[in-house]
Amino acid sequence: MIKFLILFTAILLSGCFLAPQMRMSEPSDTASYGNATVYLHKINTMNSNDSLIPSSSVDVQILLSEDDSTGEYRIGPLDVLQVIVWEHPELTSPMGQYLPGGQLVSKEGTFFFPYAGEIKVAGLTTRELRNELTTRLSDKILTNPQVDVKVVTYNSSKAFVSGEVFKPGFVAFDEFPMTLPEALSRVGGLTKDANGSGILLRRGENVFKIDYYGAFESNLALDRLLLQPGDQLWVPSAMQSNVYVIGEVTQPSAVSTGYGRLSLMEALAKSGGLAITTASSGSIYVIRNTSDTRIDVFHLDAGNAMALAFAERFDLNPRDIVYVDASGLATWNRMISMILPSVQSVYYGVLTGRNIDSWFITK
Repeated sequence: MIKFLILFTAILLSGCFLAPQMRMSEPSDTASYGNATVYLHKINTMNSNDSLIPSSSVDVQILLSEDDSTGEYRIGPLDVLQVIVWEHPELTSPMGQYLPGGQLVSKEGTFFFPYAGEIKVAGLTTRELRNELTTRLSDKILTNPQVDVKVVTYNSSKAFVSGEVFKPGFVAFDEFPMTLPEALSRVGGLTKDANGSGILLRRGENVFKIDYYGAFESNLALDRLLLQPGDQLWVPSAMQSNVYVIGEVTQPSAVSTGYGRLSLMEALAKSGGLAITTASSGSIYVIRNTSDTRIDVFHLDAGNAMALAFAERFDLNPRDIVYVDASGLATWNRMISMILPSVQSVYYGVLTGRNIDSWFITK
């Protein structure tokens, strides 16, 4: 029976790898998992030009414009224009008809004016249209005409702002450049529950994350961030911007990014820190679903406490997963705790069997 006990224990120990415990199998760079490609990054070796800089700040710099003319309004379909030819009321008000409201640009983007004919005005600025009208009138009936063009009603170009703002809805473009601060101002500004560090801007097929608060801290000129017609702004709630900290921490939890940046160090601290007896300080991971086809895994080896400086510099994104793996000793202890009851049961069973055998022998 003792031999059986030893054999049984050896079998259990050899099968300990089957113990039900989640472990992190570090992928190789550009490995595949499901239908996604996994990219591995070492936080300890990142420099200041890598992802330690918040992606939102990088995106904001891409969106900033250095050309003042890019914010100039361009005429579009259904806008209403008013054209004045000074000292020639017969052109401004043909047949004595006064049109204080101006003339409507057609859905095709065209506009008719006496002696100038039909003009394709969609996409032109008022300055460009004024030059075109001056040229056409000069060629036909007038010498050095003085022409003025105004947009009196703006209907063609809009952006949409939703989420944690006081008056969600469309904002119409006009002669004033539609900057990000201007758009937020027109919808009443951010509510007290808004997460200004996670504003999303959708432009066509691209989505940019904007850290509005961080831009102020970085001295970025937000009045250079010009919106374009069709842009969509979404301001998330601070209560919806969680990261998830699991694994060998004192208190696994969902941690809110709050109203500003949340570093990896802060997320770990808010979860009670690493579990002292079970965590592997060299196996801290941030798992990020960057897109449907891409997963980024960031690995921090905090075996040296100095590496926590990298954790403080690494900013998390909402929905990131922070996972702390178990140490080898913790895994061993858990396996032992699983098999020990079975070994004890077998041991006491053997003792009981021997006692029974002894009883029958004595009888």
